[in-house]
Amino acid sequence: MPHPLLAGRPAVLVASAAVLVGGLLGRIWAVQGSWFYTDDHRLVRDGLTTDSPARLLDPFDSQLMPLGRALAWLVSTTSPDRWVLTATTTVVLHLLASLACLAMLVVLVGVRWRVVVLLALYQTSAVVLPATMWWAAALNQLPLQAVLMGSVATWVLHLRSGRRRWAAATAVLVAVGLLAYVKAVLVPLVLAALLLGWFTDGGPWQRVRAAVRGQWQAALALGTLGAVFSVYYLTQVPQVFVESQTGEQVADDLAGSMLGSTLPVGLLGGPWRWDTSNPPTSYADPPGWAVALSWVVLLSLVAGLALLRRRTGRAWLLLGGYAAVAFVLVLTSRAQVVGGVVGLEYRYLTDVLPVALLALVLATTRVEGAVGSSEPRAARPTRYAAPYAKLALPVTALLVAAVLVGGVLSSVTYVRTWHQDNPGEAYLVTARETLTGRGSLDLADQVVPPDVVPGYQFPANTTKLLLPLQVPGLRFPEVTDDLVVLDDTGRAHRAEIDVAVDAPPGPEEGCGWRIGSAPVTIDLDGTAFDSTWWVHLGFAASTDDTVEVTVQDTTTRAAVRQGPNSLYWRVEAEIGSLTIGGLRSGTSLCVDVVEVGDAVPGAPL
Repeated sequence: MPHPLLAGRPAVLVASAAVLVGGLLGRIWAVQGSWFYTDDHRLVRDGLTTDSPARLLDPFDSQLMPLGRALAWLVSTTSPDRWVLTATTTVVLHLLASLACLAMLVVLVGVRWRVVVLLALYQTSAVVLPATMWWAAALNQLPLQAVLMGSVATWVLHLRSGRRRWAAATAVLVAVGLLAYVKAVLVPLVLAALLLGWFTDGGPWQRVRAAVRGQWQAALALGTLGAVFSVYYLTQVPQVFVESQTGEQVADDLAGSMLGSTLPVGLLGGPWRWDTSNPPTSYADPPGWAVALSWVVLLSLVAGLALLRRRTGRAWLLLGGYAAVAFVLVLTSRAQVVGGVVGLEYRYLTDVLPVALLALVLATTRVEGAVGSSEPRAARPTRYAAPYAKLALPVTALLVAAVLVGGVLSSVTYVRTWHQDNPGEAYLVTARETLTGRGSLDLADQVVPPDVVPGYQFPANTTKLLLPLQVPGLRFPEVTDDLVVLDDTGRAHRAEIDVAVDAPPGPEEGCGWRIGSAPVTIDLDGTAFDSTWWVHLGFAASTDDTVEVTVQDTTTRAAVRQGPNSLYWRVEAEIGSLTIGGLRSGTSLCVDVVEVGDAVPGAPL
């Protein structure tokens, strides 16, 4: 016997499965052409050093994400070309979120064709893509979406049946969400709103008393879970954001961008146009007319449903309250550093989309077992509602079609930037191609271009931390006789010195500066200010030996071979002279090159 929730309309289930498969294929296409971006590299590098389960509790910036760290550890165990498994984790997380969405819709609506439409709206929305294409965001936010929608389904089943197994399933889901993303603390608030707004009746205090009396065990479990997590998070996770922008202006800018523009157009298939000035990520850049039209459509939808149905307002209150909390969280964190422009990033609104679907269902559906459900106002519409009733079906069909088409177009446009304009991928893939198969190489530790990894992430934006994730066997020594550097495209070159100061020609013709058993100090033609420099010596040695070079109080020892030699070493100091010595009796060096400066690309490797 099929489950009652799934009985009656197999065609709906088949269509729903087709939508799921279509959405899954779309995500596979999207993420297989994506690649690692900024924080992704740090997560993989941390995974390589994870030697005990306790390390999974290490905060990542201001995030506590043991689930994400566990997946990053799994990815780190594969070969240097790790994107296949990385993309697979994203696709699996998306599938879990999609199944949770289907479960929520079936539980609330039943097996009806509306489920297919609502599921398609979720699958095609561009709102969730920034948390899909960027793996570090996907590790947090896709589990949150799955937990939010899945827990709504199990919670409603519990409220209908009173069975504790559904309450236990809800608690487990919330616990999993907390392991993925701190924002999962909002899930119990959504569940409480469902209980108070739809599954109890009476005045406010009557609802609270009824909820406490009927669901005190579940409330105690979820409340304890949230409280324990919150205490641990607040006491053990350092907050990385410092207050740098304050005042009403930032709040106004963020409200205008995030709630006034980005959210409404996203809910209706937008934003239709993207700002791609910081690839591969894109910000919502909807035309002004589109923002205005979105507000007209949304307000008309709210007004029309209010005329046709009773008890719709509480659904919009749920959506508005959740969006307001999302706004406050961004205002007190990212916006303090970046400003109101951060509101154009859908990454901070992805979890609002499931709540919007939930609100739409609650405003248009008589949910089984919910005494506070929305329901038609009357069998015959009033003269004010009659025009809405006549136009409801064709207008709804047209609106749904427009939202679906807009969502697909917005999504494809967003994904193409990741596929075609990802500077980080181009740089590191080029580096891998030019370095792989050349044996052990000595590379200069360089800062990569800011469009590969932003400068504020130092030292995570250095080749010493990035390149070993792509190419094994690289060395980043302080001293070498053969230095390699990368150009701005990631291509490997022999190093040359962009000279800041150097030594004048030595006094001995044909030798330059002759160094024997006694140390010799060479004065440069100027003084390089206190910084990090590469020093290059070019010389010929009479026999194999070890040389000592002293700059200020720092002495560097290096082996030399008989014949022509080059020596590069990294120095952090003010340099106006250097002393060369430490040779055995009978060994001599002829030094004809002494250069101090930055290591820059020379001949291609």
